[in-house]
Amino acid sequence: MTEILVLPFPGDFDLGRLFASAPSAEGHLCWFETLARTTLAPDEHAVVVVALGEGRPRAALPLVSSRKGLRALTAPYTTIYAPPLPEPEIARELGLRAREYVDAALRLDGLDGAGAGVAAFVEGLARCGLTSACYRGVANWYERVDDFATWWQARPSRLRATVRRKLSAAAKQGATFRCLRGGFDEALASYEEIHGASWKKAEPHPRFMAEMVRALGSEGLVRIGVMTAAGRAVAAQVWLVCGRRGTIFKLAHREDAAGLSPGTLLTHYMAETLIRDDALEEIDFGRGNDAYKREWLARSRHRIGLIAADWRKPVGLAAIAAEVVPTRLGSVMRAFRRHRQDNRSASVAAASTAELLAKQARPKTGIVDPQRGAGVEP
Repeated sequence: MTEILVLPFPGDFDLGRLFASAPSAEGHLCWFETLARTTLAPDEHAVVVVALGEGRPRAALPLVSSRKGLRALTAPYTTIYAPPLPEPEIARELGLRAREYVDAALRLDGLDGAGAGVAAFVEGLARCGLTSACYRGVANWYERVDDFATWWQARPSRLRATVRRKLSAAAKQGATFRCLRGGFDEALASYEEIHGASWKKAEPHPRFMAEMVRALGSEGLVRIGVMTAAGRAVAAQVWLVCGRRGTIFKLAHREDAAGLSPGTLLTHYMAETLIRDDALEEIDFGRGNDAYKREWLARSRHRIGLIAADWRKPVGLAAIAAEVVPTRLGSVMRAFRRHRQDNRSASVAAASTAELLAKQARPKTGIVDPQRGAGVEP
């Protein structure tokens, strides 16, 4: 019998082995612990829902609890919400029994809908008795890679030409590139200085980046690239690497060095270095559908989100009215528009086919061949 526990997070309960096999850096225990320490609002606290079976944790959902209900332990930095759901049957049960831990509403975002554990959990949640809906979340650009040369040759010619031209200009300013795998204090100082001199807004959670880099870096999951030119650091880029997957997580460059395209040059350098040295098989560009990302990576996918609520609770009823119903209506309208478009396409195809058949059936005029009948062209 599987037992469902709701525990404080972080806490004394040993979850290390369950999280250790995460296929994503953002699924590791230290990632969620860092989010819990640095990103919560004053009225929020982190919890973890654990499915306990045969005396050990079999699945877990790191969550945030507040007056609005439960939400995924995520932040604006999250590119994928990857709770440990290694066994689909246990994940399905965790969804089926959601009413045991969802008091009013549950909101999850950033899920990988293609994952077996996530799919099983969503299936179970749909049958748990709560009113729920799924929606399409943020875009994630990605590409499988074999080797750098093949991957780079497939990039748009404009991007390749820009890199060639800017590398030549950067060389005249004594540009250097480094990829760091540890000892991140200097690199973090450079990143923060560059970020302050960039076009980017201040970080929403100022402590997060440094604490995350140190925590994940201690487990070998971080790479930081730094580009210098004219004797100063002009760009810094943070990658998260787990297994043979690399996520381009953060990039900043100095506004007054924009003429060198330092972000482009550093991304090129880091991709070449990590595809070679870490034998990467997949690269992704984090969250967002920015136009420039499709020049670097050829495919996109969308994370999924879901909301489930209890109509018997005021908070749950409000969530259903404000979020579940609009989400479901949006899905119905999109399906209706696709259906109409399919019907239009089918009608056009049918009309074209009918016209073609009519032309073929129409007798041709010309010389009559007594052996073959009418219709022989003169």
